[in-house]
Amino acid sequence: MSRIGPARHDPVERSARLHSEAFVWDCHAGFAPFPDLDLSFLVRWLRAGATYVCINVGFDTAMTWEDSLRCAAHFRRWLETHAEQFILADTISDVHRAKRERKLAVAFDLEGANALNKNIDMISIYYRIGVRHMNLAYNRNNDLAGGCLDVDIPLTPLGERAVAEMNRVGMVVDCSHTGYTSSMEIMESSTKPVIFSHSNPRALWDHPRNIRDEQIKACARTGGVVGVNGVGIFLGGNDTSPTAMVRHIDYVRELVGIEHVGIGVDSVIDPNEVPRLVKLYPEAWPDPAMHEVQTLAFAQPEQLPKLTDELLSRGYDDDSVKKVLGENFLRVAGQVWR
Repeated sequence: MSRIGPARHDPVERSARLHSEAFVWDCHAGFAPFPDLDLSFLVRWLRAGATYVCINVGFDTAMTWEDSLRCAAHFRRWLETHAEQFILADTISDVHRAKRERKLAVAFDLEGANALNKNIDMISIYYRIGVRHMNLAYNRNNDLAGGCLDVDIPLTPLGERAVAEMNRVGMVVDCSHTGYTSSMEIMESSTKPVIFSHSNPRALWDHPRNIRDEQIKACARTGGVVGVNGVGIFLGGNDTSPTAMVRHIDYVRELVGIEHVGIGVDSVIDPNEVPRLVKLYPEAWPDPAMHEVQTLAFAQPEQLPKLTDELLSRGYDDDSVKKVLGENFLRVAGQVWR
């Protein structure tokens, strides 16, 4: 476990320098993957010092597999036509180039495997167009795995084949939104590091979207990383502050070590987006507590430098801060991406 040491002098200057030096890897941004979305707001991550952000191009229930392909095609073209500020992160070298050129590296993820249309041959296609991680289920059960807001079921034979194929092509297996038994069996099955791209410890806040200590430990055993998110109802008390996020980061660090914790802030830019989606696709959020949905709060990309401030104020040394901000996820990508 990395040392947590005393703070140095000039904390403001130290924090700004460290944030500028670090690979800031936001493993998941949570806005809706509409196939006509203007992505100009991604500049907010760039201005906040982020090196990399992953954005989803599909999620179960609310989108068909055709919608996901349309979305990925649109996002990819948009990024290609805005190359003065953004770089498609097809390789680890692209992420390093983004850092050197002070641009934002962007990759895609899928929240649930319904985008495969029950065909694991699709995994390679999605990888080729930029999808770098996928969770097998999004809240509800599907043909591959169980969702965290549904009846707990094991990983299915099709899900086992999907994990093996993701390992083969270089796509990171993600267990956020996945049910307990399925996630444990995924982590047992995978031959590559597995992540929770945006999940918080349930021991600190008892919400069914959060994950148990056993899941965190299993993730670490694969060599993976838990990305703490900035969603208020998963942090507790609808508090999205850096202090709340670092409380969860601290817990994961103490449980499994500094090498296995990162950030996946899950920022939603439009405050009306989630309530609108819940009304459009209620099956994705079974029996939603509407008062929760209507008051959902999300940490915003502008809070990334403040997260560095908070980690330093808690006594994290420079190396530990860099690991949390992005080096841990960068390591996993380097081990899995091809």
